[in-house]
Amino acid sequence: MIEPGETIGELDFGNHLYIVITGELSDGTIALVNFTSHGRPGRTDHRRCLVVGADEHPWLRHDSCVNYRRAIFNPLAPLVRAKRAGELSQHERCTPELLRRIQEGALASRETPLDIHEAVRATLAGSG
Repeated sequence: MIEPGETIGELDFGNHLYIVITGELSDGTIALVNFTSHGRPGRTDHRRCLVVGADEHPWLRHDSCVNYRRAIFNPLAPLVRAKRAGELSQHERCTPELLRRIQEGALASRETPLDIHEAVRATLAGSG
């Protein structure tokens, strides 16, 4: 199984690290967000993303952000198969504190797609 807080690399061509922010949803997907460079003119805006310090996750080399506008759903089954086969590019899990900040940021951001927002809310409601 793949749980909230786990991280997955190589899901795109941008060398981003994705963070699982929901449990499995009724349609067999999970929601993910990624770390992206912070402060690049025209690319990220600190008012629209959650800034994460380089000291908050071992994969980060500089301050980064979670750009909720680019949150995605991904089918869970192929990821689980790849994990079991040792073929899933995973890195250190997020700490529970960082995961909670990322999830709460998804709920607070007006950039978060509504369906992602609802999935995060359901995950948080089910975990508490």
